[in-house]
Amino acid sequence: MSRAFTVFVLLLLFSCNAQDVATIEKADKREPKNETEENIYRSGDSMLAAFRRKDWGSFVKYNHPNMTSRMGGAEAFASFITMQMKQIPDTVVKSITIGSLLQVVTTDKDVQCVVEQHMKMEQQGTTLDKTTYLIGESLDNGKSWTFFDASAKTGLLPKDIKPDLSDDLKIPAVRNEINQ
Repeated sequence: MSRAFTVFVLLLLFSCNAQDVATIEKADKREPKNETEENIYRSGDSMLAAFRRKDWGSFVKYNHPNMTSRMGGAEAFASFITMQMKQIPDTVVKSITIGSLLQVVTTDKDVQCVVEQHMKMEQQGTTLDKTTYLIGESLDNGKSWTFFDASAKTGLLPKDIKPDLSDDLKIPAVRNEINQ
């Protein structure tokens, strides 16, 4: 695989996997049952739309504050994304979607969720279909949400990013399908 494709995959694993895409589709399994679930989808879609517009300031606002802090703050995080994206052709990502909401848990401090993210990338005849899982957090009773990637591919476990993550959340393993 090319260096650009490798950098792209690493960026997606390190951030919350949103990417500049020609198409952001809504998954057909999305059936919000209440206002909190509608807000989760709305925030996730807004995060992806900001990425599509290359509006890094807005994109970073949808990332969990602890992730943003680990990246050196909002400006440094946005700068990192800008540098990485310069190495990746706009045509690599074919689609990215927020999929099904798997779980919502209310704790004494916040509301947390697990939501699917589906991405299709293609470069040099290789297609990668990837399903990752985002952990969302709302500090205002489900009105607004921030997210981070729940995969441990970066060396960070979800509890490294959010130490008070509910033990009730069940996070599936990342699914990859590579076709050549």
